[in-house]
Parts: sequence; C-alpha cells; structure tokens
Amino acid sequence: LEYSLNKNPENRTLFFEVQQLRTMRVIKAIVLMSWAFLPSEASKSTKFLPISFSHSSDETIQRLLVRGGGAVNSSKNIVKSEDAKVSSKDQYRGVLAILGGAMCHLALGTTYCWGNFSPYTPSYLRYFGKSSPGSAPDTLWVLPGAFVAQMCGMPIGPILQRKIGYRGTTLLGSWLMASGVFLSSYSQNLITFVLCYSIMFGLGVGIAYTAPMVNGWKWFPEKKGLVSGCVVAGFGAGGFIFNQVGSRIINPNDQPQVNGLFPDEVYDRFPVMLRKISLIYFVLTGIGALLISPSPSVPEINPSSPVSKEPEGYSVESAVKSSTFWKLWAMALLSGSAGINIAGVYKNFGSKIHSDDKFQSLVGSLAALANGSGRLFWGGMVDSKGFKGPFGALASIQAVIMALYSTLAQSRIGFAFATCAILFCMGGNFSIFPAITSKVFGVRNGASIYSVMFSAFGIASVSGTFITKAILSSFGWNGVFAVMSIFSLLVLAVLTVYEGKIIA
Repeated sequence: LEYSLNKNPENRTLFFEVQQLRTMRVIKAIVLMSWAFLPSEASKSTKFLPISFSHSSDETIQRLLVRGGGAVNSSKNIVKSEDAKVSSKDQYRGVLAILGGAMCHLALGTTYCWGNFSPYTPSYLRYFGKSSPGSAPDTLWVLPGAFVAQMCGMPIGPILQRKIGYRGTTLLGSWLMASGVFLSSYSQNLITFVLCYSIMFGLGVGIAYTAPMVNGWKWFPEKKGLVSGCVVAGFGAGGFIFNQVGSRIINPNDQPQVNGLFPDEVYDRFPVMLRKISLIYFVLTGIGALLISPSPSVPEINPSSPVSKEPEGYSVESAVKSSTFWKLWAMALLSGSAGINIAGVYKNFGSKIHSDDKFQSLVGSLAALANGSGRLFWGGMVDSKGFKGPFGALASIQAVIMALYSTLAQSRIGFAFATCAILFCMGGNFSIFPAITSKVFGVRNGASIYSVMFSAFGIASVSGTFITKAILSSFGWNGVFAVMSIFSLLVLAVLTVYEGKIIA
C-alpha cells in the first residue's frame, strides 16, 4: 500500500490506493484467517469491528485501515466513496464517460438554436391568437417555456439516477427531448408547438442534464469545475453545429428577408428541418449514452466512525433554508438574465440592422461556440481561483457589454463580438453554479440541490421575456439592454456579502 498526502492546508485529506492486487488478496487472507481464530472474548476487546466475509478485498482492507488504528489512525478526514481516486488504468473510462456526456449535451444544448430558428417559423406558429401591429411575436415564449420545463424536469433527474443509473437517465431525457422536436413538426398552432418543442423538450433536457456531470464528478472528484465545464461545453457547442445544420436545411440558398419576411418556400421547409434534426438527436444521444459508465465502486466508510469526520454535505432541505443558497440563487437569477435574453432575441434584433441571413446564422453559431468555450474556461477558473474572483469578473464583463450592445451592433464585427461575449459569460453561469453548488453543499445531494438552484435560470428566462415585451414598445432595444446591464451590476452587490464555505 502506498499513501499520498494532500498538502493543501485548507483541505488536508489523506488519500490511499491499493497498488497491487496480490497485496490486497494476501492482506485479506491474513485478516480472515486471524479473525477466524480469535476467541469471542478477544474479539470484543479488539479494535477491529465485525466484518462481513462477503465484503470485497477493497472494503475489508479499507475498514481495517480506518478502524484498526495503526498508521491510518488520523484525525484528518478520510476520502469517502464519492471522492475516491480512480486508478490510472480506469481513467480512460472516465474520459469516455465525460465525452459521452458532452455528446448528449450537444443535442440538449440545441435549446439555444431557437434564437436562430424563430424567424423561420410559419405565420400560423407566430402568435397564440391574432397579432397586433408592431407587437413582438409570441414565439418569444418558446425559449422561456423550455427553461421552465427544464426547471421542472431537473428534480426528476436525480430520482431517476438512483433508480436507473446515469446512463439510463441520460438516454431517457435525451430521447424525450428528441421526441418533442419530432412531434412539434406536425403542430398547426403555437399552443401545440409549445407543448412539444418547449414542454417535452425542456422536461427531457432537465431530466438528462445533471446525470453526466454527477457521474463525471465521481470519476474526477478534484476537478468538479472542469468536469462540469467539459460536459456542459457540449450544451453550448450544440448550437454551433445545429444552427448551421438547421439553416442549411431550411434556407439552403441563403434567401434574404424582404420587409421582415422570407419567401414562402423557406417557411415550408420548417417542419422538414425539425424532423431531420430530431433524427440526428436520437442517434447522437444514443451513442453518447453508451459511453457513459459509472466510476469503480469504492465502499463508503461508515460516517459513525470517530475517525471519519468528513462532512456528509447538506440535505436539500437544509441547503434551501441556508442564506448561502439564496445568495447564490439571487446571483444566478440576475446574472443569467442577460445571456438568456440575448440568446433568444439576438437575431430578431440584429436582422433589423444586418439583414443577411447567412451572417446571422454564422453569428449564432459562433456565439454558441463561445457559450461552450465559456463553460470550459469559467469552470476551470473556479477550480483554480475560487468562486468570487472569477464570478465577479464575469458579471463585470457582462454589465459593460450589455450597456454597449446597441452601439457595438452597428457594425458586423461589433455585433458578432458583443453577442459572442455575452454568450461566453452565459456559458460561465451554467458551469460555475453546478460546480459551486457541489463544492458548498456537498456531492451527495449536489444534483438535487442544483435542480432547485436552476429555478433561478427558469425565472430569469420568463422575467426577461416579460421585460422585453414591456420595455420594447416604449424604450426600444436600448432600454431592454440597459436593464440587463443593471441586473449584472446588482450581482456585484450580492457578491460582496457572499461568504460560502467550501466543504467538498
């Protein structure tokens, strides 16, 4: 046996690995033989607690080391099953599991394609009822509807993870999402379209969203932020791929809008486009789910042991009752509003200035790529620099860009830069908050707690749409973007009173 000691003074944790299978078997054999010959009186006075002979070699040795005193009898915390290191020969399976999760998130992340697809919706899908002159189309509610449904689906995900595992949960949610897209292609009014493309789609995304992340945390417990970033990078990058795919299917000749409308043949291809991309979603997520495998099972130390003092982590109820949770929730609500709003309206706003549909689709794809890379970048920053510094920088960048968005949008380069910058920051929100939730409240219930935390993003999407429709007619787009900039500044105010402690 070899021992490695983590020297971090803030989190001094003793890690141990069994390096040779023979050594494990020999120790187990000696233990079992010794135990068999101990008289009952002696067994009552010994340090060793009763051990089931059905335990694996790993568990037998681990229990002996922890409970039998000796070199491991330390007051420092022992790593629990969620945080156990993975042997190097199995790490490639962990990498494949993260890759599979990212592949599934490529399809789940096409939520953000709606900002690009919405101008292609036929006239019978634009309004719930009759339209009024100058009013914003009711298709603005499709993306918020998907976020609200995702918010409702996320608490279901952790329940299913315990029932059918991470792979089954990911596949179930992904195929529910793909089914919603396929069925929406047959909708003849906006209500049924929203039920399929928003509700079914969002529920599927919510169910599948955290499963690949939590599985990745167990493979690489010391890199929770980076794991979150890698998995949900697919969520952001999905828009980069499928914005282009969808636009090539529906408008292959790059026909421009005339007086705000495309030619009829473009609208006629809208249902066909939905069916084709839904079939791609089925295949992509099916392959991705096959790559998702659970980390090697390492038995958990009994928390009642006086040696094992690692905190269990918060329950969902205790987390929600804490002021730390609500400070994080408020920051997620305020910070998420800007990015989610831009993701849904950038094309409706930008097409009034730059009418080239191919350019608009390119901007959407680049912004989606920025969304994905932002998740990787900000997730890694949280791992290396902590929460407050990186998140404060994110909110500051977001506030400045939102204040200047209308001005920057007057040029093509400025419009593309500003849109990409906002979605780069939005991607950071979606990697920072699952990681910090796990770090502050513990891995054990991290997914369940984050499913409640995610309600902030759902509310941000709905409130952002209300704000846009209310302000747009009176103050124009400048008023909308100014409000979003103020929200980002308010994040900095909340951040000054945040003092969450890392426990995992």
